[in-house]
Amino acid sequence: MDISSVQKSIKKFLKKHKQTFDTLSSNQSKALELAVTVGVSEHYRSNGYVVTVVNPKKSPRAFIVKTSTRGYPWSFSHLRFERDGIAYEAHMNLMVRSAHDQGKYCVDLGLTKPGAVPDKAAKVSWECAKNADLVTFAEVKKLVVYPMLLAQFVGIVHEIKPCFISGRLPRGFSKHEHLFPVLASLGNFSGNSSKIVDAYKSRNVRITIAENFDVRLANVRGGHQKSPFVYKDV
Repeated sequence: MDISSVQKSIKKFLKKHKQTFDTLSSNQSKALELAVTVGVSEHYRSNGYVVTVVNPKKSPRAFIVKTSTRGYPWSFSHLRFERDGIAYEAHMNLMVRSAHDQGKYCVDLGLTKPGAVPDKAAKVSWECAKNADLVTFAEVKKLVVYPMLLAQFVGIVHEIKPCFISGRLPRGFSKHEHLFPVLASLGNFSGNSSKIVDAYKSRNVRITIAENFDVRLANVRGGHQKSPFVYKDV
């Protein structure tokens, strides 16, 4: 992983939004989680969405990153994407309900409908976002893309948003130019992984695999491409 390149992309994003951010962790996993948040932001911006940073009320000028499952999401910063009067929110390390049962899962980045996460402590204990309020999500790994990693991610999508594995897309999903569930990874495809991904379309498996994610993000920072999820080798 080119941690320096990723840090530059994150710092450029924060500077653009005039955010205070005292330290940027050199921990690769945490930096990558923040980097995919920046990448998703750039994707929606490239599709005409206005991106706004929303900080917690107690720290209105500071970007507060949620780096684990601990802590309530309203105590951390999130992003708001708005286009044509319709808005969505992007939350890091978001707890969401399973599509099948009462299970709860933490996604590295969850895109939700507005209000899926309260902006302050509710009168009743808040556990997770409702599954129906989750639009899409992203997971990040500092690994090469190998077959079992792909199988694991398909399993995650099946548990959380099975409509992307079988069935119809949610109403308005394509119209609003949302991302399919994202697996962002630092490495290249290994073995026959690229052939597996190439076959997803014929199998109606609708997920986004973003290999070489640090390179993709650097290309966006350099102005070579608008979205890190539409790869262009430069």
